[in-house]
Amino acid sequence: MLRHHQLLLLLNGCLLALPAAWGYFEGCDNSYTLGVGTTYVESPYYPENYPAKTSCRYKFTAPLDHYITAKCTVNLPSNNGQCSTDNFWLDTEGDLLMRTSENFCGSGTFSRDSLFTELVFAYISTGSSSGKFSCALTVQPQSCNCGWSATTRITNGQAAGANEFPSMVALKDRTSNAPILCGGVIVSHRHVVTAAHCTLQVSQATNLVAIVGINSLQNPSNSIYYDQYSIQQMLRHEQYVNNPNVANDIAVLTTASNIKWSRGVGPICLPPLGTTNTFSYDTVDVIGFGMTSFGGALSSTLQKINLMVVSNVDCQTDYNGVATIDANQMCTYDYSSSYRDSCQFDSGGPVIRRSTKHFLVGVVSFGKNCGSTANSMGVNTRVTSYVSWIRQKIGYSNCVVAM
Repeated sequence: MLRHHQLLLLLNGCLLALPAAWGYFEGCDNSYTLGVGTTYVESPYYPENYPAKTSCRYKFTAPLDHYITAKCTVNLPSNNGQCSTDNFWLDTEGDLLMRTSENFCGSGTFSRDSLFTELVFAYISTGSSSGKFSCALTVQPQSCNCGWSATTRITNGQAAGANEFPSMVALKDRTSNAPILCGGVIVSHRHVVTAAHCTLQVSQATNLVAIVGINSLQNPSNSIYYDQYSIQQMLRHEQYVNNPNVANDIAVLTTASNIKWSRGVGPICLPPLGTTNTFSYDTVDVIGFGMTSFGGALSSTLQKINLMVVSNVDCQTDYNGVATIDANQMCTYDYSSSYRDSCQFDSGGPVIRRSTKHFLVGVVSFGKNCGSTANSMGVNTRVTSYVSWIRQKIGYSNCVVAM
């Protein structure tokens, strides 16, 4: 009978590292790029058993925005229904270290879908017995998707959950020692939205790198989803001004290569074109790696705060003598009177409205001294005013969904 164990195998009361970390697969480590259709993969010497005390690993990659269905039949030794000397591991996220894998043994058939374009499986035989397996791998187009979260400190904020915001980007200037320049948000495989004023702080696009899939700037490689993508083009809004008032503070960055989707990295959804909702009195999340107080230290971890959208009339009252608030801007404030606000280096980061998906409704633009008052108001670029502009700049490559 087929047995499987989710994530980690528990033996003798101890959690064991997954087998890819044990030095297996030398001489039998395979990678394949699949086309649309079905490919058949069999264990060595099939239909005979593979040799005892051998191991092989197989990684498969489908075309962009496709996924792999693996239907496998295994016949591996087991001991009283428990995996013993032989194991078949399958990771639907395509992780070569198989940190999110399932472990199978015994006899039976099962089917699994890759979460995105990659899938990895392997067998390991450590005893004198052996087994066999065969798999049919079918590649199909993946439905359009955006705004997912792997989990259901901006000023006085709290640490975001691991991979809670897969669309978050930390923008770093390669020519600077600073760990971050601005925030940003993924909207398609090749595009990041940020604030226009962030692009004025670098002399050329290639100085920028987009860091994705992390919750910590100090230890980014601790995340299995961590990656970096070079920026090759900056598209600042043509009518951006900052004299004397800020207007059209939005920009699109183009990466040099496709951003790979995973549970921890993916695009946020844009509001549908023509959305008239001002979101006044809705609560939203503002996230970033910026300073935790005005002129203070950068946060070592991604921070989130829950704020309320305020009407532009009330926002203008708060900003009288400081700035003119226009219809293309959106203001957020701390309804809990806890001195919570976005701060320096949070610029360009997303203002997110949660429903069944994460939607980008604002881009952090400017404020007044980072939560210096109990009900601080921050000013953000209103994304519903720029959906058409964004989509045109990204070649209509985003996923369009209802809000």
